[in-house]
Amino acid sequence: MTDLIRRHPLIAFLTMAYLGSWAGWSPWWLSESGLGLPYELPVSAIAGVNQLGLFAGPFAAALIVTRVVEGREGVRRLLRRLVRWRAHPGLHALALVAIPVAAGAGYLLVRAPAGDPGLIAPLAITYATYLLGGPIQEEPGWRGFALPRLRRRLSPIAAALVLGVIHCFWHAPLFLTREWDTARGDAGQLVAYLVLTVSLSVVLSWLASGSRGSLMLAVLGHNGVNWALFAAGALTGSAVTSTWPAALGLAALALAAIALTRGRLGDTDVRPGSGPAVEPLTSARSPAHGRAAPTAE
Repeated sequence: MTDLIRRHPLIAFLTMAYLGSWAGWSPWWLSESGLGLPYELPVSAIAGVNQLGLFAGPFAAALIVTRVVEGREGVRRLLRRLVRWRAHPGLHALALVAIPVAAGAGYLLVRAPAGDPGLIAPLAITYATYLLGGPIQEEPGWRGFALPRLRRRLSPIAAALVLGVIHCFWHAPLFLTREWDTARGDAGQLVAYLVLTVSLSVVLSWLASGSRGSLMLAVLGHNGVNWALFAAGALTGSAVTSTWPAALGLAALALAAIALTRGRLGDTDVRPGSGPAVEPLTSARSPAHGRAAPTAE
């Protein structure tokens, strides 16, 4: 099994990420609120199951495959990128300001915000809660593990687009549930969600590659979208029933990212196989045989 993982690390990661999350979420999407098995989960249980799926999916998959391919030092390098904060100030502004504004402004243009000062504390608490409830578990896998390996084969834009599609369909079981807080009123909302995740992938790829692999910025940018959708509902006093305003705002930001970077998205070389500006993806020494473990992807 380890030899297979070393030969096909990206395929191994994606398989583990999908199966780990879908299995972890299964008590939720199989329940009465999902496929309809005759049992219900309380809200507290749903929150726990959601966390289980997140940790068992891209987070665990990234750690396991990195450990097999690059050894313990590779895992330490990956986790250190979660606390790497040094980057151009413009990238910090992109993660903390531009992404939330792009995702949320459309809702506020349609319906004026309430302007209630009492919302400041709940919005701040929710930002921190959302930060711990998804992006930290996802980004070590998506931008930390998968993106550099996709760049071995694809240009920066193509790698970002492919990863966005992968990220979108990873959420598939959650579309079966009632409680997941994403608009799903009609088939058009599924298209909107695809546009949103692919556009976000382009912008987060710029953040990750432009900061030489900082996962902290990718986490903050990812969290900005989740929080902006909540904030839009809180500020307007009505639940978000369409993903299109956020999707179109992020699509505009993604096009701006492509234009501003001339398609590089933070990479120094746009050619497939050049790889993003992160630590080298070194081959690990096999502890059993004392030789380099080859990687095919």
